[in-house]
Amino acid sequence: MISNVLVAIDGSENSAKALDFALDLAEKYAAKVSILNVFESPAMGVIPQAAGYFGDNMPVFAGELTKFHEEILAKALNRAKEIKPNLEISTALRDGDPAVEIVAMAKDEGFDVIVVAHRGVGRVSKVLLGSVSEKVARLASCPVIIVR
Repeated sequence: MISNVLVAIDGSENSAKALDFALDLAEKYAAKVSILNVFESPAMGVIPQAAGYFGDNMPVFAGELTKFHEEILAKALNRAKEIKPNLEISTALRDGDPAVEIVAMAKDEGFDVIVVAHRGVGRVSKVLLGSVSEKVARLASCPVIIVR
């Protein structure tokens, strides 16, 4: 039985597809949905999303970075509530390695399933380490649905 769905988003078009899938899944099972966004502090890697948002020459500070990711979550939450107004939907923002944080939240809060996009926006080193979705699939103890 699915009663608690975790969907990880990063603001990309593909993560919007993952959100849509998670909402449909949650509606089918009358489950709760938690929308998670994980950001990496500048010390952890390059954040390509921030360059376009803040301008090429502006330094990215922790507060601005947090605000940027809070806006991603707010947009996703608003969209989710418009699409599925009867679902119980919450949001969470974490700082750290995206795959590790997604898996940790799923484990800590007892999620039944994780929904992630096949490819989103992440640091360049993911090419060497494998994508976030693949890492989540390897590390998670619950089912992982990877949406293309």
